[in-house]
Amino acid sequence: MTTSSNQKHHVTAPVDKVSLGKKILYGSGSFADMTFQWTLIAFALPIFNQELGFSPIIIGLVLGITRIWDGVTDPIMGSISDNARTRWGRRRPFIGAGAILSSIFFIIIWMVPTGISDWQFFAYFLVTSLLFYTSFTIFSVPLYALGYEMSSDYHERTKMMGVRIFANSFNGVILFPWFLWFMKRPIWGGDTTLGIRMVGLGIGLLMLVFALIPALTLREKKRKYVEKQEHVSILKSLKFTFSSKPYLYLIIAFFAILFSYNTIATAYSYPLRYFVCGGNEDLFSLWFGRIEGFHHVATLLALWPINVLSKKFGKRNIALMGPIFMILGALSNLVCYVPNMPWLIFIPRGLSAIGLSCIFVLIPSMIADVVDHDELKTGTRREGMFGAVHFWVIKIALALGLVATGILVEATGFKVELGINQPVGTIKNIILLLAILPAIGAAFALYLIPRYSLTEKKMYEIREVLEKRRGIG
Repeated sequence: MTTSSNQKHHVTAPVDKVSLGKKILYGSGSFADMTFQWTLIAFALPIFNQELGFSPIIIGLVLGITRIWDGVTDPIMGSISDNARTRWGRRRPFIGAGAILSSIFFIIIWMVPTGISDWQFFAYFLVTSLLFYTSFTIFSVPLYALGYEMSSDYHERTKMMGVRIFANSFNGVILFPWFLWFMKRPIWGGDTTLGIRMVGLGIGLLMLVFALIPALTLREKKRKYVEKQEHVSILKSLKFTFSSKPYLYLIIAFFAILFSYNTIATAYSYPLRYFVCGGNEDLFSLWFGRIEGFHHVATLLALWPINVLSKKFGKRNIALMGPIFMILGALSNLVCYVPNMPWLIFIPRGLSAIGLSCIFVLIPSMIADVVDHDELKTGTRREGMFGAVHFWVIKIALALGLVATGILVEATGFKVELGINQPVGTIKNIILLLAILPAIGAAFALYLIPRYSLTEKKMYEIREVLEKRRGIG
């Protein structure tokens, strides 16, 4: 350590800094992670319900089932990764295998057979989704853990999580939001099914390249104290993880925000398409892409201030800005859906993007600190398990939110076959839900985050004790 822990702000030692080149290589995996994680979630309803006409309840049910499955596979993968001892490291072999399998099954999901019933679609979507998300777990859980352990420094960890979100959001500007627009291009001859299949194939192959880069290029640091630690069973590791109070505060707050936001957030496409754009499909696909792209531009613009402010005022204090912006974004939905004025939706999406940036950058950075706190208590390094549970919380919040979305959309009386001629009050009720539900979850997170106790000063004190224990000078 270069400074004593009682200084106001620590200066990152050269040995703790991650080079720009390594950050880019790691970011490549996060670029692919964005497509794998969010494309199906964001486009399941617009494509499978609005374009192909399958039941929104069935779509939400499948995504909910896959999240329950993740509740089994994520901790298993975290434990396997933590306990692995290979010549290539604990993480890289799984990242590589998962990258290949995820790309294959991502492509297959979009090859939906034509002329099938809702329940035949249910079977196809369920099987292919389970295969895809199992593969994605093999890829993503070790990738997450690798990001945690690339630096031991309090502030450099925030930068690493910023790299992850930068790569996600850069994808979100140039690729991810245009999935629907690409499949609507005249090159497919007006054949929606062909457009879905070909765009899915092209993006799946492209993501294979990006996902393999960190597995093939990044070398894991050799840590003798980790290699010598005894294997920890899954149940024991889970017990250790859930006994960490700082960690519980973080993941419960994270779940509250993400679940409440996603119970209705993806349904903004309904008032955008059928109310703001008047049912014009080309106009809708264009503005859907623009709005999703703007969401990620706002995320990118927020990353530098988050890093600077968290260093000056502390991670916990700036993390509190996340739910505040989420509440402002949710409430602004009440006044931003106006016919022929789709640009107004930039306001709620932008405010929410800033809030989500705070949460997605700082909570993982704080979890990386929790790993040190946990090692002090248990004597083991278990980035894989902490990352697995956190990643599972993300996926379960998203999927349960989508299950709720399907149910809520049905409850409003929305019927896709009616187009712009929806029952009176249907679109207004969807907009009302967009305002209320995310604000409730964000308010609960505001109550929880102040209870996280691992300050910068405390973390450097913990690191000093750990380094003495490990015999590091």
